[in-house]
Amino acid sequence: MYHKASVILIAASLIGALFFSGCGSSESMSLKFVPQEAAVYKSTTEMIKDYRFEQPTLNKLTEQQTKSTVVMEYSQKVQSIDESGKAALKITIDQLKIENINKNEPQLSFDSRNEADKNNALMKLIGQSYTIRMTPLGKVEVLDTQEAMAAVTDAYEKKIAKSILDSDNIVARHQIPAMPNDPDTTLSVKKSWKAVVPSPPGLLAPKSYEKVYTVKNIKDNIAEIEMVGAESVQQAEGISSISGGMGPFAKMFDNTDDYTGSMRMDLTDGQVLHFEETLISSYVAQQMPENGDPEKGPDTLLMRFTNRVELKKLN
Repeated sequence: MYHKASVILIAASLIGALFFSGCGSSESMSLKFVPQEAAVYKSTTEMIKDYRFEQPTLNKLTEQQTKSTVVMEYSQKVQSIDESGKAALKITIDQLKIENINKNEPQLSFDSRNEADKNNALMKLIGQSYTIRMTPLGKVEVLDTQEAMAAVTDAYEKKIAKSILDSDNIVARHQIPAMPNDPDTTLSVKKSWKAVVPSPPGLLAPKSYEKVYTVKNIKDNIAEIEMVGAESVQQAEGISSISGGMGPFAKMFDNTDDYTGSMRMDLTDGQVLHFEETLISSYVAQQMPENGDPEKGPDTLLMRFTNRVELKKLN
């Protein structure tokens, strides 16, 4: 009887473990830093503005794109950690790829891996370092960029380097906005939290968004989190009003937003393995021109704004 009961107990335990695997975790969701710890990451920040004006009656189509993409592979080393868990991180630029297009006209195409770009002044950024401070909740503060900023002296390339090392761009490159505001947050499947944030710079009609993060799965202590964002009636903290962009002309357009994201995080090590968020905001206006052909349809103006950030741990 005792042996039979033991078998049943073991079976019940195994079945319970299988049935409830991935349903919870006692790990807190915060970044963990270890002194002198090093890792390699790849960061991508991209902003695209698309313009498309179609006039079917006149058989005319105008399309333009303005695009800015920065892909940086970098080594990160923990220099120090204060009592609150904030870490000073040394960021060393290993590889760099830049693409700038203005109204269909290429302005810059640079890739440090390409032999043809080895003499470009931007190559002086490779091997340069800057320092940031990161909190356990993924907030970033820039500490020092002086040496890296001074590395590039050619006028045009210096302007590009200044943009790459701009404090706002550094924050966008390294911050982890998917982290909750409560450092004591513990995770379980379906756990969610919210954040109200301003729209990224460059949106045609600036506004605030509410982003909802939800834990979709936890397996082997790897948390998978998804984000869905939508326009918020509540204004983001620190913003007294929303202005700029198209102003009152924005009311002439039908606007749709597609704001999504995801993150994979190792809860044991407290490290983000992959993070990505993309906002696609489209504005459409249609009007039938005087003497227009109903069979061909109205004139249509489409303006689309895309903002994407991605961070991937390479080792």
